[in-house]
Amino acid sequence: MLCTRECFVFFATLVFARLSSQCSNYGYPFENHLSTLTPYRLVGNKSFERIHYEGCVPQKIWLLIRHGTRYPKYSAIEQMNSRLPDIKDLIIDSGGVPNEFVKNRDFDLLKKWKLNLETDKNNKLTQEGDEEMLILAERMQSRFPLLFDDVYSNTSYKFKHTHSQRTKRSAYYFAAGLFGKNTAKDVWFPDPLKKDPILRFYKLCDRWNIEVKKNPSAQEEGRIFENGPEISEVVEEVNRRLNLKENRLNLGDVKLIYDMCSFETAWNKLSKSPWCSILSHETIRVLEYAKDLRYYWQDGYGHELTYKQACPAFKDMFNFLQNKNRFPRVNAYFTHSGTMLKLLAHLGLYKDDEHLTAKNYDSMGNRLWRTSLIDAFGSNVAFISFGCGSENKVLAMHQENIVRLPACPDSDLCDINSIRDYYYQSLSSCDFSSMCRIK
Repeated sequence: MLCTRECFVFFATLVFARLSSQCSNYGYPFENHLSTLTPYRLVGNKSFERIHYEGCVPQKIWLLIRHGTRYPKYSAIEQMNSRLPDIKDLIIDSGGVPNEFVKNRDFDLLKKWKLNLETDKNNKLTQEGDEEMLILAERMQSRFPLLFDDVYSNTSYKFKHTHSQRTKRSAYYFAAGLFGKNTAKDVWFPDPLKKDPILRFYKLCDRWNIEVKKNPSAQEEGRIFENGPEISEVVEEVNRRLNLKENRLNLGDVKLIYDMCSFETAWNKLSKSPWCSILSHETIRVLEYAKDLRYYWQDGYGHELTYKQACPAFKDMFNFLQNKNRFPRVNAYFTHSGTMLKLLAHLGLYKDDEHLTAKNYDSMGNRLWRTSLIDAFGSNVAFISFGCGSENKVLAMHQENIVRLPACPDSDLCDINSIRDYYYQSLSSCDFSSMCRIK
């Protein structure tokens, strides 16, 4: 039986509340508004408590994990290296700070700030990313000790990553969290595909790439918002906070400051980026919404094809869990933001009552589609099958929190037949070649 709209809104709100409750702002209001550059420590469930259901035994787990915290891409590193020092000098030379917004301590940090970031680090995993994967593996092992044996066997475990350093290294450190670093060196990872049909299915969807990703009209809401009054006010406010009357910063500068604030927050647990002090809480929220708009219309609910094309990943999960073979017990995939968001939308999670648009920022303060919470570095989705007598039931988790699927809004454990019925089209009519063919 399909969930009614009312019960769907209830369980989606419950999931969002659970995620929100895990977040800590460490005294800084900006940390929970960094979109897909948010560090996993702010969203992951930190409990090591074993998950147990009376009369049920865990049998298998299917994991999809976004890589951990990374360095910026090549072009962003070049821009940060070239423009941010100029902005720093402009702020210092203007004499407008310190002031009531940028305090002495933040100004001192800004004066000492240097970016020692070589372009050859582009998109590579950071030490924080290593630690995110280690602790994630340790917690999952603690929750499901019957599934995660600490002695490696390629019969029990199936690992797979994409053709990138950040997912390969994420997979290694996840394995290190389970077995130790010495054993992790001997774990077998199959050679990655450049365009994996499960881990990066959208790379193979020509129609989506043309009609959505590379189609300017498909991203119209984001462009309208960036040219609208909220963003205009953001640029004005940043210049006011810095008392810049001449040589004013533009939107590109503000977005660069936001990204540097985000990356340095992700890289450093104990210290605050001086760039964050330049941005007010409201400015950060507006910039976050601009990114949420982009991901909503590119990777989320904005276009039906975007999330329908995730059916190969969904089928892979379902077939793995319903397979009667005992091994492998663990299927762990390491992938990217684009895969994570499309699968979440395919599942029907974090769906708001209305589309995110350029015109409804004010009414979307409590939206479910917040990439800061649902697609941080290290984000993960897990499906665990349980044998409950003669029944096969499935537990779903996101960010290590239990979530209820729309197939079973009133129960943590969902009968696998209910999942099959609810997602019938995904399982029976997943003609990826046809839906992705250019028409």
